[in-house]
Amino acid sequence: MRLALGLLAALLFLALTFNPVVDGDGVGYYSYLHSIVVDHDLDLADEYSAARAAGATVLHADTRTRTGLLADYYPVGSALLALPFYAVAQVARQDQYGRANQAAYCLASLLADLLALVICYRITRSPVAVFAACFATPFVFYLVAAPSYSHTFSALAVSLFVWAWLRGRSMLLLGFLGGLMALVRPQDGALMAVALLDLPRVRWRVLLLVPGALVAFAPQLWVDQVIFGQWQPPSPPEGFRLWPGHYWQVLFSTWRGLFVWHPVTLAAVAGFIWVKGWRLRLAMAFSLLFETAINGAVGDWWGGLAFGQRRFLDLLPYFAIGLAALAERLRPALAWAAAGLLTAWNFVLWANFIYVIHADTDPGLKLITGQLRALLYVPRLFGQGYVLRHGDLLLLALEAACLAVAFNLAHGHGEQARPQRDDARLQRGADP
Repeated sequence: MRLALGLLAALLFLALTFNPVVDGDGVGYYSYLHSIVVDHDLDLADEYSAARAAGATVLHADTRTRTGLLADYYPVGSALLALPFYAVAQVARQDQYGRANQAAYCLASLLADLLALVICYRITRSPVAVFAACFATPFVFYLVAAPSYSHTFSALAVSLFVWAWLRGRSMLLLGFLGGLMALVRPQDGALMAVALLDLPRVRWRVLLLVPGALVAFAPQLWVDQVIFGQWQPPSPPEGFRLWPGHYWQVLFSTWRGLFVWHPVTLAAVAGFIWVKGWRLRLAMAFSLLFETAINGAVGDWWGGLAFGQRRFLDLLPYFAIGLAALAERLRPALAWAAAGLLTAWNFVLWANFIYVIHADTDPGLKLITGQLRALLYVPRLFGQGYVLRHGDLLLLALEAACLAVAFNLAHGHGEQARPQRDDARLQRGADP
């Protein structure tokens, strides 16, 4: 009964909030799909024209490369992961930005997010930690309000890698999953370095990371060769400078600072004090420091017109692990109360961002003072869902199918035969 009620509550939430629209950065990922599936090329001129005709915001799409093609600075991984959904949608024979095509891509994004949460639950076995990691971080915004961005697929790829690493899977598989992380977001590929912590155990087999990563990353190499005439991803159009950088601001500024906008992430980092096993603590420290360094060095370190530090969402499994360790130190009622309070802050901040701040500038004190005004707009957040606004029962059924897959995997019986000590090792991150 409890599981059924949870499924119904999740479906209601999606019906009220999920908006399958491609816009902004999403155009860069989505454009690959029509070009590959329909046009069978990488000339994106008509894809960008179709996006503008549909009223979508198109970014960085006016640069001609030395191959004569229009540049696409966005990696191809998200499009490839969504390819099966998009291919099925072609049965509807709609225009590039027809409802079926956009919904197909965004449903793939939704399923990716749900699977990332399932993996986090499989790792931590902590419902409260996964709940907080989902609803008290930028994750929920990119789950339902901006599903065309790559952060959903990034969270899934990194979660898969962390799960496989904790399970002690082969270096070849870890390399492939590391290459998949890079295929979705090139900077995420560096997080594969945590596999080197297993060097004393695996010895020469650590070299298998390389061929595994190359196999997964090969599609991006091909795309870059065709569009840019080079084998490596091009430099970001926002620019990149390590010094002096904005490392402190990335974490603590009122302009999208990770810990300021989403305090639950600071609690997650603090939770690693109680995580057992030096490997997992070191992996989290490296991943957080690397993401801080890479995001602090990019030109738009605040992430553009974004809800918080969205570029840290690849650390979702680490956030969940830290929160799970912290929750174990608290009474369940207190842990759920804290998660609820932080979630409430996050939803009011969501309304603050959309209806009060509503600008790509440092909000300063408005980050705090705007919260009171934003309370009036919170109900509007639950009126953006396409199902609610248009009564689309087919989309509702597809949302339900995505939820059913996720709930089945989260509560299935496939892993119950594993010894209890194995689950405990994963939850605590103990060393082998």
